[in-house]
Amino acid sequence: MTTWEFPVTGPISLEARLPSGSITVNAEPVTVATVTLTSARSGQRGEQLIAASTVEFDGGTLTITVPDRVRLLSSTPLDLVVQLPPGSSCVLHAASADVRCSGEFGSLDIRTASGEVTAQQAAGPVSISTASGDVRLDEAAGEVRLNTASGDASVRRARGDVTVNSASGDLLIGRAEGSAKVRSASGDVRIECMTAGRGEVTTVSGDVSVAVPAGVGVYLDLSAMTGDVRSDLAPADSDGDAELSLHCRSISGDVHVIHAHTAAG
Repeated sequence: MTTWEFPVTGPISLEARLPSGSITVNAEPVTVATVTLTSARSGQRGEQLIAASTVEFDGGTLTITVPDRVRLLSSTPLDLVVQLPPGSSCVLHAASADVRCSGEFGSLDIRTASGEVTAQQAAGPVSISTASGDVRLDEAAGEVRLNTASGDASVRRARGDVTVNSASGDLLIGRAEGSAKVRSASGDVRIECMTAGRGEVTTVSGDVSVAVPAGVGVYLDLSAMTGDVRSDLAPADSDGDAELSLHCRSISGDVHVIHAHTAAG
């Protein structure tokens, strides 16, 4: 295990690259940013890879680079743990690693070819992509973009616009306070509470469920090629007359628009 420490006075920017292993970033009240690299397996290779890594702090940016082209070492997994002040922004890239971001961040840009991604809270934009793995975000105030080729994706609360795409997996948004664009090739889509904006939901094979609070005017454009289409709400006469417009499509699956209290139950 190797540790680096850098004094900080407020939020910083983090840029980290890791071929394989795990990335954990904790945003908490600290005056020293701490970086720890640990070999996930016993043996010399992990220590050699740590020795070949670079950790630098300059101009408010903490840069961590674990090389992916070191002979015989690239597949050696490392565990990266970073502690930094709340409000910090992160760019995290990995080939094969689980990523966990705990605390409140300024913005998040996370990409991993294979691995699960979990993040708690961000005040700014969030972009998360994984080719194979589940994605879970608790809350974001800015724009949200989630992409997974194979895995489930969920957002507990999106205060800004949200875009979620999955080739294979179920998609869940707990509360959408802006517009939402959700697409799944194979999987169910559920929005437990949508309050305003424009909702575009498309799934080739899967059910669609959108819940709307009482008192919100809704324009509905719903269709399913082979499935049941049902709305418990009284639709507005035109798109321009409604606080919320829903455009939901399923090739093979049901499409239901329901009252939000029904979904909560």
